[in-house]
Amino acid sequence: MAQSSYEAFKKYQVEADSIEDFIRKYGKHDRYYGRGEEYMKVCLASHKKDFEKYGFDFITHHNSKTGETVSYYA
Repeated sequence: MAQSSYEAFKKYQVEADSIEDFIRKYGKHDRYYGRGEEYMKVCLASHKKDFEKYGFDFITHHNSKTGETVSYYA
């Protein structure tokens, strides 16, 4: 049986207090905050929507400060 995305991304889970905190701690500045306030508002809304829909959110290794995929679960 195939593993759900919710379960598959748990191995990448990191600590954060909120979606905002997650992006601030683990997202590359130039990919989020460095593109301007309006762009960041849209990105943040998208991450929040995904979190509400799927119960978790993730940042790919391309956009992560760590160079690894990271995920956030409440």
